[in-house]
Amino acid sequence: MFTKISSLHEADESRIAMAPPWPFGKKKQPLMLDEPEPQPILYRKNSELSQEVLADNSHRESVDYKAAVSLFGNGNTTVKRAVEQSQFYEGLVDSASLPVDTEKFTWIHHTDGYHYKKFASGAFDSVPHKKNADGTYAPYQP
Repeated sequence: MFTKISSLHEADESRIAMAPPWPFGKKKQPLMLDEPEPQPILYRKNSELSQEVLADNSHRESVDYKAAVSLFGNGNTTVKRAVEQSQFYEGLVDSASLPVDTEKFTWIHHTDGYHYKKFASGAFDSVPHKKNADGTYAPYQP
């Protein structure tokens, strides 16, 4: 019954062509719950219930709400209206707001293929320009 095997190559050939038994059990079907689907809550724009829900600000007094506001508000627990951030940014300047030829600028060739004005103050004009064959610059027109 048993044969002497002298190499691994012979062991592979003598192996029975049947797969080993699966070590894990069969896949079990998940238990299904018999509960009805929840009914959707509909809010109508002009209904009294919708107006009451929108006017209710009692959640602002909860401890969880104040903790979340404090976390995202750097420790401050009051909510403030957002401020327009562009007023604090000095990088781009609209070319229409600058006086014509009063500020010196240099042309900067960007990797996107367009040329931009860089003013002496370090600010850039937001309008891209194309360089013409004669060396003049024209604003890009889509």
